Amino acid sequence: MVMTLQNSKKDNILPFLRYSSVGLEMGLCVVIGITSGYYLDKYFSTSPYLTILFMLFGIGAAVKTILRLIKQVAKDDERNNDQ
Repeated sequence: MVMTLQNSKKDNILPFLRYSSVGLEMGLCVVIGITSGYYLDKYFSTSPYLTILFMLFGIGAAVKTILRLIKQVAKDDERNNDQ
């Protein structure tokens, strides 16, 4: 009884943690890309070009994060439907 109660709490908390971290992860991808591009622009004196390029890389990483989450949700949903 105790074991199943702990397992059900764990099953309820894990998806919540996964979904709540997505926004933070997406924001960090973009911020890290912009920051990297900004400092590289300062170093190489190529004003906005590397900032824009690395911002696009950050947005691409954020999209990849969303696609990975969608894939994981589909897999979890399929597994729950099989049970």
